[in-house]
Amino acid sequence: MESLEGRTLVDRYELAELLGRGGTADTYRATDHKLGREVAVKVLAERSDDVNQRLLLEARAMAKLNHPRIVSIYDAGDEDGLAFIVMELIRGKTLRDLEGGSLTYRQAISYMIDVLDALDYAHGQGIIHRDVKPSNIMIVSDGSYVKLTDFGLARRATDLTQTTRTGQIVGTIAYLAPERLLSKPADARSDIYSVGIVLYEIFTGTLPFRNDRDDLLATMFSHVHDDPTPPREINRNIPQPLERIILRALEKDPASRFQTAKEFADELRRLLQQPRAVAAHTPRSVGAGETSSSATAPSTLRTALDRALSASRNRTDALEHVLRGMMATRRRNYDEAREAYLTAMQELKADDNPVEYAKTVVKYGTMVLQKASDGMRDRSEMNDAVTRLNECLPIFHEYSLHERYAEAEYLINAIERAAVGLF
Repeated sequence: MESLEGRTLVDRYELAELLGRGGTADTYRATDHKLGREVAVKVLAERSDDVNQRLLLEARAMAKLNHPRIVSIYDAGDEDGLAFIVMELIRGKTLRDLEGGSLTYRQAISYMIDVLDALDYAHGQGIIHRDVKPSNIMIVSDGSYVKLTDFGLARRATDLTQTTRTGQIVGTIAYLAPERLLSKPADARSDIYSVGIVLYEIFTGTLPFRNDRDDLLATMFSHVHDDPTPPREINRNIPQPLERIILRALEKDPASRFQTAKEFADELRRLLQQPRAVAAHTPRSVGAGETSSSATAPSTLRTALDRALSASRNRTDALEHVLRGMMATRRRNYDEAREAYLTAMQELKADDNPVEYAKTVVKYGTMVLQKASDGMRDRSEMNDAVTRLNECLPIFHEYSLHERYAEAEYLINAIERAAVGLF
């Protein structure tokens, strides 16, 4: 989508610089000339009735919420096919963008309490967020608290809309609860699971369910069937009470999790009342160095926090685009699918993740072949797919991914046959 900087929407909102770009919308800093204040304006990146409806659902969901830990929404509308939402401008950064060394143990717990307080209020209004993740948690400029934003996937708990179809999985795969992946209804406990994932990531520097040598479906399978590695096996300096809290939030069965966000938040508050918890639950020695664990615990925990949210950042964002491409292909929305796959492939290349890149190329090639089978043959697109697939053959060979190698070869031959007469 081309930049809209300098444009004024509905003779009121003058868009300034681009603040962020998401899967379905771009966010700008803007001036509300009617009220004389700065705001944030989210503008839909694609013009489709389905996504427009989702954006307006976001506006309606957020407009019902009035809480100090939730970003406020002011207005919504459209102009010349551009749907937009006007919201509170937060000066700060997201938890996803947090720099290493700027987060302490107490801050991390306090931020999650803020998120849970926001969710408890939203759940009380019958609204489930459905997309809790680090990039939707805004840290205010002085770092004193966070606000939860982007209810773009929120729905009233009793609202079954045409935009929520059976089998359609929305949100970021790394943070979705098992029941969501099984196309079961989301409720407050689904949001609780997502908060548990964020907590796990903060204190271990990695996600509980990921597989660098497998694909998106394997990650989904792990959410549903695999137990997470206990956090203390990754970082022994995590207090045992905190580990128990995280693992309870990540229970597969919603009935075994915290049943409300308040219950979860209260447990974290009790944890903060134990200032010696970190030192009390670390190893008594660090090997042959004769240095006490209580002296090393804070710095070791800080090391884990420093790398929190960064290790899996690019891969997680890329997989979100892959999932969007898969869903768009299923709907035969090939323009959306192509854009999503190209974005994912670019991000995976930049992250130096050859295996996931190659697997995404296979999905891209499958989409191109399906599109051609539907009678929409694009010469440059088919040539691009074949070129990329040929580049991926050595990757599959190096990692002994024989089935993927065979699949790529099949796609190359099939696309070349479908392209007869075009080249």
